[in-house]
Amino acid sequence: MKLPSLTTREIAPRIPSEVAAVLAALHLSDPDTSLLKALGDREWSRLLEFCNTAHLTLPLAQLATDGFPDWVVDRVMANLVDNAFRFENIKATYREAAKALNDAKVEHIVIKGFTQAPNYVADPRLRAQSDLDFFCPPGCIDDARAALEAIGYKSCDGNKAIADHTAALDRLGNWQWRGNPFDPEMPLGIDLHFCLWNERASLIRIPEVELFWERRTTRVVDGLLFPCLSPVDHLGYLALHILRNIFLYDWIVHHVRELAIFLDSHADDDAFWQSWCEIHGPSLRSFEAIAFYYARAWFGCRLHHQAAQEIANLGVIQQSWLQRFSGSPLDVMFRQNKDSVWLHLSFVSLRWDRRKVLTRCLIPPRIAPIGTPSVNMRNKRLVTSNDSNPLRQYVAYLISRSAAHGRASFTTLARGLAWRLSQRRLPSYQTAK
Repeated sequence: MKLPSLTTREIAPRIPSEVAAVLAALHLSDPDTSLLKALGDREWSRLLEFCNTAHLTLPLAQLATDGFPDWVVDRVMANLVDNAFRFENIKATYREAAKALNDAKVEHIVIKGFTQAPNYVADPRLRAQSDLDFFCPPGCIDDARAALEAIGYKSCDGNKAIADHTAALDRLGNWQWRGNPFDPEMPLGIDLHFCLWNERASLIRIPEVELFWERRTTRVVDGLLFPCLSPVDHLGYLALHILRNIFLYDWIVHHVRELAIFLDSHADDDAFWQSWCEIHGPSLRSFEAIAFYYARAWFGCRLHHQAAQEIANLGVIQQSWLQRFSGSPLDVMFRQNKDSVWLHLSFVSLRWDRRKVLTRCLIPPRIAPIGTPSVNMRNKRLVTSNDSNPLRQYVAYLISRSAAHGRASFTTLARGLAWRLSQRRLPSYQTAK
């Protein structure tokens, strides 16, 4: 299979020019900041807002900023300083929560967040983090929640149907949002994960993931001792997390770049990739290869020959989908897009389960209740309204949501049909090799 390293415009021609500019600048093999330097103040304002949501502000701040407007440099440098102070709060919060769990004799591992350092991000201070993510064996979740509630955390409403964790736990105290996502004083929430891959939601079984817990280890980052996934399983979990979010039409760009950093820095590490092949079987490696493809296509990272081979080993349907729709997960950040349903279906073996996946795509089951913050959100962006009446706001939300999903569903069916017709000689949906 051809392993592309394409320009952002080739991958996703409809994304805003300022977003294409920052992605070009964050490219690993051929970074280009010239497009950023050509942006005007209005475009910079939109870009900084996007980067905050996409978790790309701190990577942007690490670029050579000569030629950027002074106010942009001041903003992102302040974000770096705030996040450095914030990490001290993160460490203190983790130590307190870990003690509560240990005192209650609840085992856990930490996933995501500061565990990405140093292989996926050089320093934890250079990564935005709004919560702590713990995985506990399913039978320990209730005890874990009780232990954290005993030190002041409270459960919030959450959607358990698609999440891999229970309702988030928060302890806000007197803190109030002041518009700074890097606020050192902003409390961290805690997510208690009951699985590392949600078979029930995805309708795809990956039994090897159950072994991740047995191979857990302990690491130290900046003086912080914590239990975590083994290095090979850490890579596997991140790749599966990217795949999960592709299936959920969620944003993945910062996860993909962190993966690209790891793949690029380990492109010559024969010992790691030999261990990866020995520990992860062919089926699991095929799922990971999807994420590897995105890392290469979007950010031009180098690949070890074994990682490249796993991409080449993907089934014909997956290869065809990636070549045609590799920009869809970028486009989804700006408009409803359900192209990934066809990739999802290619991994689902049972006809009834394929029907459930397609139905769930075309008729989304989740409608936000009236009065909730989601009513005023569109694709992770706050929509301002001149109407203060909650009922009218809700009606506007329902109309907007229905129209957006209707358009996306029609486009998905049309694009999917065109893709399948172009692949008439391919066999029916198959599982990965």
